[in-house]
Amino acid sequence: MSEKGELVLKSLWIDDGSKTGQIKLTLMGAAGQALPKGTRLALTALTRIPKGTELIGASLARRVANYHEFLPIAPVVGDKAGCLWQITIPVLSHRPGHYTEGPSSAFLIFADNTTQAVACAPLEKEGTPYQPVDMRRAALPSDMSSTGPQLGLLPMANHVAIDSWAGSVPEALHTEGSCEQLDKVNALYKRLYQVDKGPFDPCSTPAPLTLHQGEQGLASKGKGAYRLLFSDGSVRLEAGDDTGRFYGLIALAQIWHGARAAPQAYAMPSDGLIEDWPSHQWRGMHLDVSRQFYAPATIERFLDILAWNRLNRFHWHLSDDEGWRLESLAYPSLTRVGAFRGHRLPLVPQLGWGAEKVGGFYSQSTIKTILSHAEGLHIDVMPELDVPGHCQSALVAVPDLLDPSAMEGGASVQGYVNNALNPGLNITWQFLETIFGEVADLFPGTFVHVGGDEVADGAWDGSRSAMSWARAKGHVDAAGKPDSMKMQAAILNFVARQLVGAGKVPVAWQEAAHGGGLDPDKTILMAWMNPETGPILSREGYRVVMCPGQAYYLDMAQGPDWNEPGLDWAGTTPLEATYQFNPLAGFSDDAQSVIGLQGCIWSENLLNRQLFNYLVFPRLSAVAEAAWLAPDKKDLASFAMRHPLMPTLPSE
Repeated sequence: MSEKGELVLKSLWIDDGSKTGQIKLTLMGAAGQALPKGTRLALTALTRIPKGTELIGASLARRVANYHEFLPIAPVVGDKAGCLWQITIPVLSHRPGHYTEGPSSAFLIFADNTTQAVACAPLEKEGTPYQPVDMRRAALPSDMSSTGPQLGLLPMANHVAIDSWAGSVPEALHTEGSCEQLDKVNALYKRLYQVDKGPFDPCSTPAPLTLHQGEQGLASKGKGAYRLLFSDGSVRLEAGDDTGRFYGLIALAQIWHGARAAPQAYAMPSDGLIEDWPSHQWRGMHLDVSRQFYAPATIERFLDILAWNRLNRFHWHLSDDEGWRLESLAYPSLTRVGAFRGHRLPLVPQLGWGAEKVGGFYSQSTIKTILSHAEGLHIDVMPELDVPGHCQSALVAVPDLLDPSAMEGGASVQGYVNNALNPGLNITWQFLETIFGEVADLFPGTFVHVGGDEVADGAWDGSRSAMSWARAKGHVDAAGKPDSMKMQAAILNFVARQLVGAGKVPVAWQEAAHGGGLDPDKTILMAWMNPETGPILSREGYRVVMCPGQAYYLDMAQGPDWNEPGLDWAGTTPLEATYQFNPLAGFSDDAQSVIGLQGCIWSENLLNRQLFNYLVFPRLSAVAEAAWLAPDKKDLASFAMRHPLMPTLPSE
């Protein structure tokens, strides 16, 4: 029983032999406590209630995607044990595999629209009580005497030949003078490890670390290649370009850091050679900032971590149903309205947040600051505005984008009645032209991601204007019925032509190949549903970035246990699976079409920093090592010893 005045929502998943099982909700309060007439219970949960489901103990008053409101069918009064209200949900949107798919936030709504917070206990499985997993990071190795000294280097280099190890580690690596890249790596190190001194100490006298650039043999290995030569305590860094020098200095700083942080495990070479080059030129990491908003300082820290892992692409997922994060000067309501969720707001609570107003956005000024930060780290920033689906926040913020007739119905993968931009409205085309024009002007990088995923078949069936437009334009199937994939392709091609005209390269999720698709000569597609889609896209002529959910989606649970946090639509992905995955498996002569690989961080259930760090690290570093190291040179045991050196996001 809860303490007097505190309300707790408990939930239990029962495997009753049906396709999805059922969930029983129990609202706990004080013995004899009564809820006023007209009180509703609101909750958010990744497991939704299908339309038309008949509940036991309540009626479903409202559902918007993952947000639900329940009305009691009888007066709510607590019994002696403090049980106020029990609700049985006999049918679910899908079968939950982990506790994080259950209710994650709850509150009461009274008749006067005031609210009261309700604590939300983790979803339990019948017969499996909730026991939180240990989310503490692996400790630095305490003894590696059986294996000998190791390099504290991650990603590991492609060629390592160490002849001898130094007996001690200097307090700093002395360099003859300074340079821009030295200063940047020193500053990066100090930010990551919260110290006053970096690994490099410029001096005016001849020093043991010397820098050389323009090495022809390295330039031929691709952008970012470097070589470290150790001899009698001195180090010579050779690089083919500025990026190679930057990465070489990071590698040297990592080796130095490891040897100082855990001298029982790691050491500095005294004599030998390290030569390295990236296996992939696209080494990316995606971050969804729509479902959960990350402060600018957190984004900069995240970029620092990417650079430390020698990743060079930041895929910034700036819009989705749950929030629009990019300031638009042409449509200020996109962030004034579309960047915030809460009770009595146009965007209702979702994904672990209650009645309070939550959200945020990045002003154009802030974005320019972040872009400058990324540039100094040799990271290209690729913004994504996901169209034409996943647009609930835009539709709510700019009501003219809504066709009233579409609210009668229209399929949505995410559980909204309507979350796709409507091609039958003139304003849709004006909006797309304007907003992507702003993106092209604001972001100097080559690549712009246009989304194109998860538009359901029949997404526009409820809109008379969309249906008329499709027939008039010929976007129909063999039977003359409007074809959703052809309609989406027309929208994406409109955006892509505009971006190409602005000197950009359009990037999209793999569904953009459907319905006639985007031009393979001008577009890059991301294979995310499964590894097999990469070779299919390649055979269709597309350049491909491999990011399959089965290996590189870092929001997937790391094991099948109910108490492991995360999703499992792509299966569970332990660290070993992420590390050992070969993104080129399944490709043959068309492997050259794979321009790189990328990890993806979707934020639906990343409700706090502890969960974020547990799910993202060290799998982020496993993706980074795959991007640099040739598959036949991977060593999981070595990686397991090195990854504890990697920094994470600080505790909130």
